[in-house]
Amino acid sequence: MFPKANILIVDDQRELREFIRFVLRDKYCVAVASAAEDAYKCLAECPVNAVLLDYNMPEIDGITALTEIKKRYHDMEVIMMSGYAPPDAMRKAFRLGAFAFLMKPFEVDELINTIDAALRRNAS
Repeated sequence: MFPKANILIVDDQRELREFIRFVLRDKYCVAVASAAEDAYKCLAECPVNAVLLDYNMPEIDGITALTEIKKRYHDMEVIMMSGYAPPDAMRKAFRLGAFAFLMKPFEVDELINTIDAALRRNAS
């Protein structure tokens, strides 16, 4: 049996972070961070296969965090999430290397399918 993939959830909304952790916990090993700085520390200290990253966060926004993550970890698959994003947000995220951009609220199956696709891409 293969080990579970390690997923990092970065979102400033605790309830959403914990909900996503709950729905993913049987399929993946899940770590959480409430801000970009915490995510950077987690990425430096723990093996992570993919990141779920909120677009709208205080202090360091998701686009800035995406840029930094891709600079440090070129092959890291980052899935952006947002409840609201400006019209050009998706284009900018994809241009900076995001694997996908999910609009909240999203279906659990959509989230899992997107993570699985990101992991398959990272494995190849």
